[in-house]
Amino acid sequence: MSPRRANPELADRRREALVKAGYAEILEKGIQGTTLDSVVARAGSSKGGALYYFPAKEDLLCAVLEWLLRQLNQSLDEVVRAQSSARGKLVSELEVMFHSAELNRKLYLVLFDFVALGSRLERFKSLFGAFFAACHRRNAEIVELGVRERQFRRVNPQDAAATIRALVDGYCLQWLMGPEGVRIETYRDRCRAVLGAYLLR
Repeated sequence: MSPRRANPELADRRREALVKAGYAEILEKGIQGTTLDSVVARAGSSKGGALYYFPAKEDLLCAVLEWLLRQLNQSLDEVVRAQSSARGKLVSELEVMFHSAELNRKLYLVLFDFVALGSRLERFKSLFGAFFAACHRRNAEIVELGVRERQFRRVNPQDAAATIRALVDGYCLQWLMGPEGVRIETYRDRCRAVLGAYLLR
């Protein structure tokens, strides 16, 4: 009898524990340095149990990326829903994306490892594609609302959504690769200023 049939909730918890251990291993050692054995040891699992969920390292990596992007998307959806105005929604989204130096450094260090896989392997590329599509839809809706509220200029919502994502990722990359000692809030404020000049009436 498979673990999933025996107890679906327990099986889901074991799988999630392996995924979170995989994320921790990638954060510490990078994708190249992460092995199924090291993930199993960190999760306190068994090799047989891990292989049941993830027959190969690539399967585990795919699950880690899917989990990470889902967590990020859920956080963005929650803060956007909590605000009523378009301007409030966009400000809240930027706060999540530039939340803290420590969290952003961890997030982008792991994501950059996965970007290399996404450029070569379709299953990783499709996960990134779905994430960016969700960001695009959310930001296009924010811009459309802002135009209706007369807070934003009449801009093309699709173009604006792509611009928002490009600015966020670009400024986060500049911060991560830039000189030591420059606070992440500096890049957040630059991003806000550019978006303000672009969107605000």
